[in-house]
Amino acid sequence: LSWCGGITEARKIASLADAYQKPIAPHDCTGPVVLMASLHLGLASPNAIFQEVVRAFLSTFYKDLVTELPVLENGYLLRPDKPGLGTSLAPRVKRDPAATTRRSTAA
Repeated sequence: LSWCGGITEARKIASLADAYQKPIAPHDCTGPVVLMASLHLGLASPNAIFQEVVRAFLSTFYKDLVTELPVLENGYLLRPDKPGLGTSLAPRVKRDPAATTRRSTAA
């Protein structure tokens, strides 16, 4: 998602691929927030064949960055049950002086 322009652009790409009967496979390359957004993209796209996830990241440092992670069960990431993307930045990440965070206020 972060490489193609975000959720809206990714949905357009997924829809175009679907129109031509081509699959999509969202990539986990930029962290746990994008992973959660990619998971939602896959859930909303009938042509999603899988969600790439780096299990080593999921089971190690990702949990230090966000409040919730997707559950991996029998090779499947389960649908998040929290509102929005299903996660937030961990409070300590927001407080870290080296971190830059931005929050959209657009309606």
